Amino acid sequence: MRIFLALLVITLGWIMQGCTNEADRNAIRQMEQAAPLMQSDPEAAHVLLTDSVAHPELLSPEVNARWCLMLCQLADSIDTPLPYVPQMKRTYRYVKRHGTVDEQLQTALYLGRTYMDDLDQEAALRTYTEALQQSILENKPNQSGYISSYMGDVYQFQGMYQQAVEKYLTASRYFQQAENYRSQGIAYIDASRNYTLLDSLDIALKYMLRADSMVVLYGDSVDRVGTLNGLGNIYREKGEYPVAESYLKRAIQLDSTCWVPNNLALADLYLEQSNLKDARKCLERISHLSSDQHVPVDWFYLSFLLNKEEGSLQGALDALEQYVDTSYSLLDARNKVQIQGLEEKYAYTRVLSENMHLREVRSNQFKLLLIALLIILCMALAYRLLIVRKNLKIAQQADELQEQKSHLLEQQMALDSLSRQLKAAQQDNQEELRQKQSEYDQKAQEVEMLKQQYIQQRQYLLQESTIYKKIQKSVSTPNPDHKELLTDKDWKALYKCIDTMYPSLSERLVLAGITPTEKKYCYLSFFQLDSKQEAFLLNVNIDTPYKNRTRIRQKLKITGSEEKLYEHLALWG
Repeated sequence: MRIFLALLVITLGWIMQGCTNEADRNAIRQMEQAAPLMQSDPEAAHVLLTDSVAHPELLSPEVNARWCLMLCQLADSIDTPLPYVPQMKRTYRYVKRHGTVDEQLQTALYLGRTYMDDLDQEAALRTYTEALQQSILENKPNQSGYISSYMGDVYQFQGMYQQAVEKYLTASRYFQQAENYRSQGIAYIDASRNYTLLDSLDIALKYMLRADSMVVLYGDSVDRVGTLNGLGNIYREKGEYPVAESYLKRAIQLDSTCWVPNNLALADLYLEQSNLKDARKCLERISHLSSDQHVPVDWFYLSFLLNKEEGSLQGALDALEQYVDTSYSLLDARNKVQIQGLEEKYAYTRVLSENMHLREVRSNQFKLLLIALLIILCMALAYRLLIVRKNLKIAQQADELQEQKSHLLEQQMALDSLSRQLKAAQQDNQEELRQKQSEYDQKAQEVEMLKQQYIQQRQYLLQESTIYKKIQKSVSTPNPDHKELLTDKDWKALYKCIDTMYPSLSERLVLAGITPTEKKYCYLSFFQLDSKQEAFLLNVNIDTPYKNRTRIRQKLKITGSEEKLYEHLALWG
């Protein structure tokens, strides 16, 4: 049976290893074909990568990491979806163990982006924060800048614009340190846009102008169009329409790839100024040029506003209907894409869960088998140990019995000898007893005398203390303001003085259930004041000290009326 189980485990392991190796070989073959196409034909490379791996969880950690990172690079170039979170988490774990620092930081950025795709901002921020700490420790300013920018994107997504600004400006400082001036300019653009959302237009304008001066030197035409568009929007918000118009016109002239959105922004600006003629020209210029599916929606809405201002109600109604139809179409298409993505993600998650469940079942079966063997081995060892211990105990008891017999004989002989000695010593003991009694009485007198000296010494130390003198002076001095004569500082000094002479008193009072107020009366009792003096000292009614002392004596179970409270407490200390 044991041989059969061993062969079964080996066979299953061999089958799993064979499946894994086959999956790795197929993925590696497809990745080698896709690698040369990453730059020349990224769409074809993406098809090869996605078709080559049906179940990424079957790949080895190394192959899975390489496959995911290639998909991430394609997502940067052609905006394809990033791998799912479980795949990227597995990739990140592998790269953390085997990759370089730069690879670890880059993978952390991709992992954070996948979290953002799943709308898990908390996990994304946690990943970015860990990566930022590592990049700072490793002195990687360029990577620190990119990580800070992505953290700013998360805060902006959450509507936390002030925190987003701080991260973008932090990123700009890292980019400056790394001499990556183009990225520094883009960080200024992001900061400016968030300042605009915070209605801090002057600050937004300052950073946008700074970004414009940097992208002129280090950026491309698209970057420059972005800053010109941003400046136009800021001046528009400030109400400086001529300046905003000039910046938007410069953006239109600079790059035709951004012609449509800038013309729409310019048309919207003209509508705000009621310059209907120029607004009409802007809309007509782009009515047949746009291939961007989002632009027609804005174009129809601006056409509706323009026709409405011109008094063309039929034209406004037509444009509004087209705007609504197009919006619904885009919303429907977006929902279908989202639903398809959710279905694919759910299907992958279900398959991953099933595979993990199967692996867990196999792992549990192996663990149960191993545990059963260990239990049987432990039981056999325990039984053997029990027999050995039992035999040892029997032998030990026999030796102890013989030893006790010998010891009994010795004791019996010693007892006989002592009996004889006792009879001989009984006569001498009477005289010795009288002598011991005399010595005891003398020692008792000495102890009583030392006890009285100790009590007198403690009383002397108490009377010589500063707090004792202050209390005696206070009770003999009029108190016209009717306020408590002891401050917190005085109470601390009083407690310290009594605790020095009676170290265990405070702890025993707590165990007896004495409250902080009752504790004051306990400590004051050592100063041997009467109820009237205590009431005067504490500025309370004259019967309050008596009531408190009665309650204290009940808690301390002092029954004798002659025994004073401080005498009882002195025995405790």
